[in-house]
Order: sequence, then C-alpha cells, then structure tokens
Amino acid sequence: KLKKNKASFEFLEKQSYDVWFNWDILNRCNLDCTYCIATRSETGPIPEINIKQLISTLDKTNKIFRINLTGSGEPFLVPNFIEVCQKLTQRHYISMNSNLTSTKVKEFASRINPKKVVTIIASLHIKELEKHNLLDTYIENFLFLKQKGFNIEANEVAYPPLAKEVNKYINYFKEKSIHLVFNPFIGEYEGKTYPDSYTDEELKIFGFAKKGKNSHKKQYKQFKKICNAGYNAFAVNKHGDIYRCNQIKDKFGNIYQDIKPGTEMTNCPFKFCACPLKEFDKGLFEKALIENSIQLKNQ
Repeated sequence: KLKKNKASFEFLEKQSYDVWFNWDILNRCNLDCTYCIATRSETGPIPEINIKQLISTLDKTNKIFRINLTGSGEPFLVPNFIEVCQKLTQRHYISMNSNLTSTKVKEFASRINPKKVVTIIASLHIKELEKHNLLDTYIENFLFLKQKGFNIEANEVAYPPLAKEVNKYINYFKEKSIHLVFNPFIGEYEGKTYPDSYTDEELKIFGFAKKGKNSHKKQYKQFKKICNAGYNAFAVNKHGDIYRCNQIKDKFGNIYQDIKPGTEMTNCPFKFCACPLKEFDKGLFEKALIENSIQLKNQ
C-alpha cells in the first residue's frame, strides 16, 4: 500500500480539478490528412453543443472538471465552440487539440482565460498545411496564443515519409520560436504496422530514441496495468455518452443528462491501448493511486 505521507496530501491539494473527460466532440475536419481517422462521409451542418444542459449536468456533481475538447476532427468547426469554452472556464478547466487554421483562434485567445486552459495541443500536419497554404496561418495563431500566455505545444505525427525532411522542419520552426515535438504514427504504411515498424534510424530522427529504447511504445502497451479510467478519467463520445475509456464501454451516463460517479480503477484488458487515459493526465492518475492507497511496481 502507498503510504499517505505529507507529500501525498500536498499533491492532492494542488490538483485543481477532480475529474477528466476526454470528449470527442466531433469527427469532421477541414483538413484531409492521409493518416487521419476523421470521418469524411458526413455532410450537412455541424450541430451546436447544448451549453445549458452541459453546465447543468456538470453542476449537479459538485465537482471541478477538466474537459479535453478533441476528437478525430477540428473543434473550432463547432459553431458555438468559443461560447462553450467561455462558459466552461467560468468554473472548470479545458484542454484541446486543434490544427489552428480557424479564423476564430484569435477570438478564442482574447476571450478565454489562459489560466483555465491546461494545455493546447497544436496539431501541425505539415504537408497538409503546405498543400492548402495554411502553414503561415498555423504559425501566426500559435505565436499569438503563446504570447497571450497559453500553455501550447506543437505536435506533428511521425509519419514515415516525413523522416527524410525532419531536420529541415525542426530548424524551420525553431527559427519561428516553436519547438516541434513528434508523436508516433499509429496505423499501417506500405504493409507495415506502426509504431512497431520504426527503424532505429527513424527512432533517432523523430527523437524517440532520446527517451530510451522503445519508450515511444510504452505508453500504448498497457495490458494488465492498472488505470484510472472509470475512476476519475473518462471518454465521452460526440453524442455525450460517457464511458470508462474508448475501448471499454461501461457507461457512466451522458454529459447532457446525468453523470454517474466513478467507483474503481481497472486493469487494462487490451494488448494495445490506443488512448491511454492514465498517460494523458498523469496528475489525475497519481491522485487516483493516492486515494486508493495503491503502490505501483514496474508500471
């Protein structure tokens, strides 16, 4: 059992929110990356988020939430996205993933308190942005958000064909005062499955080797490891249904109706976890361990 010492209690006191929702608010995008899983078959207007019902449901819990507004799409496409963020950050915290190409980014930066935004993952997609002449837009919006005080990070998918140009792009963005981070590509390319198929040279090129051998794979291999999914971290689909995670479909209510409290941590039953909640908010994972008096070994 984990000894609840003074340091542990101090950690709990510093945690600003109680629960994390990873909310896939839509799966449509203005870009068309070859490696993306966004649905391109859907047509018609994108619906607004029902802010009144959302806030009412959250308030009933008497908890403070971190809500990650994401999905396999671009959140700024939601018509009332800024209004949603503004209302949520009056009491709660948000984080988000965006390709920063929207004309609404600067309005967001001017209206939202950066202290209530945990992080912005600025998804780069270099080749797609170049194709649509949007790279300068991305850079301008990134630097504007950074200047406004937002915690922002530029992330690019380590798509295998990009390997030969990595150094060029790293230096280019460095000149723009943007530190470029690569995330593993998960999927199939030329008959090979990634991230398992990266060569040693590719690991070095993309910067994964610096973190230790196979460390780029570690966060995705969670089989039998304990996770806080279903305790204080949950996945929410575009309809608002709340699940333990994206793969385990224990339902915990709906974000527009009623939220059922989490009761216990779980041991991951999957050989490969595409979206390990314990890795994407390590603070809440540590908090869950402390509250459940669990001491990890070889996690």
